[in-house]
Amino acid sequence: MADFNFLEDLAKKVKSERINLHQIDEELKSVNMRLHELPLKKPTESTFAKMIGIQYEDQMEQLEKMKLNLESQKDQITSSIKKDTDTFITEMSSPELIIPLDPKPVFRDGNVLFHYRDSAKFQNLFDFLGELLGLSIPLVVKDVLLSSSEIIVKVSNEYDAKQKFISGINEIQKTLTIKRKQ
Repeated sequence: MADFNFLEDLAKKVKSERINLHQIDEELKSVNMRLHELPLKKPTESTFAKMIGIQYEDQMEQLEKMKLNLESQKDQITSSIKKDTDTFITEMSSPELIIPLDPKPVFRDGNVLFHYRDSAKFQNLFDFLGELLGLSIPLVVKDVLLSSSEIIVKVSNEYDAKQKFISGINEIQKTLTIKRKQ
């Protein structure tokens, strides 16, 4: 049984993994560039080292090891991101999903507002969900505005708000289920 707290942590982990992946990609670019340049510079550098009486240090083997290590790390992180993304989609689209809303809504300006219990915020969850759905934050689905701090339903009574909320969440879950199958 998944809940928003688990999904928030998972989305935060994916965000962190993506940052690490970007850093590894940058390091890999640098290593690949040096591997490309080294054979071109080797004759001059080795001749120069010999002329000044020092040992030339060929870094090719060390760079090849670094490249293999970085590629291995990249593969592991990419695999972890895919696994965590699949888990996020599976759990978010689960009929067992628990959304920690305060059961008593607030009525304001002809809208019904639901706040999360204990004033919780789910910024990472909604950032990642928006990305997966290709929508901007806050998400607007069937007259329901879903944000990291509250849910606003554009109706004036509680019962209709609950129906629209359920319908909006079901729409998100259906879309995620379709994405998972692609």
